[in-house]
Amino acid sequence: MSLVSAPMTGHDHYRVVMARARDKRRQRAVDAQAPTVVVCRGGDCGSRAKHPGVDHVGLLRETRELVAGAAQVVPSRCLDACEHSNVVVVVPAAAAPEGEPVWVGDVNDSDVNAALCEYVRAGGPGVADLPIELELRRATRRNREELDAERSAPGA
Repeated sequence: MSLVSAPMTGHDHYRVVMARARDKRRQRAVDAQAPTVVVCRGGDCGSRAKHPGVDHVGLLRETRELVAGAAQVVPSRCLDACEHSNVVVVVPAAAAPEGEPVWVGDVNDSDVNAALCEYVRAGGPGVADLPIELELRRATRRNREELDAERSAPGA
C-alpha cells in the first residue's frame, strides 16, 4: 500500500473547491422560520449619484456577514420609499406572528447597519425591541403617488 497520492487533475481540484463552497453555504444556512432582511438596491438606494460616499456593496456584504445564520438577506429592486434611502425592511420570523415588518431608512453607514443587524440577531420584529437609533430612522411605507397627493392637497 502506497502512501503517496497521485497528483490532482484540474477536474479533481474543481471538485474540491466546489465541495468547500457547498460546505460554507450549509454552514450559513438559515432556518426558514428566521426573519428576512430585504435590502433595497433600486431607485435612490444603492445610487452612487445620491450617496457617493456610501459603499453600497460593502454594506450589503457586511449585512450578510453580521446576520449570518440568524436571517436571510435578500437584495430587492426599488421598494418605492426613495425619500428614506437607503431602505432596509426587516420581515418578522414566522415564529413571531404578532410582529410586523419594520422599515428603516438612512442605512448609509456601518454604525447604523451594525445596530440593524444586532436587532435582527436578537430576533427582529415581534421578538426584540427596536433600538432608539433605528426607531429614529423608521420609514413609512407610502408610495410616491400618496406623497404627491398629500403635498398637492389644499391647505398642505
